[in-house]
Amino acid sequence: MPTVTIALNGRNYDIACGEGEEPRVQELAGELRRRMESLAKHSGPVAENLLFALTGLLLADELDQKNRQIAQLKGQQEDLVQRREIALADTIERLAVKIEAIAARLEAA
Repeated sequence: MPTVTIALNGRNYDIACGEGEEPRVQELAGELRRRMESLAKHSGPVAENLLFALTGLLLADELDQKNRQIAQLKGQQEDLVQRREIALADTIERLAVKIEAIAARLEAA
């Protein structure tokens, strides 16, 4: 199993990952590092464990917001699909009435 060394807050951490996942782990570590550095700049000097905790909380909050947005979009999509199904059923019903009227005229002719 490959190991990737990532640097966070001036320390190196060896992270095991799956074969071929090394670039993704480095990418994620870079994003985490950027967020930690930004938080450290805005909050001033804080203990390392608090910096990790605050960064984790901010990421958890962002994830929660994204999950809520996804749930809302799924609900909107389901509503749209249901409205389209109803509209399609109405259209098919109107067409069926017209076809029956045409068929009745043809039989009468």
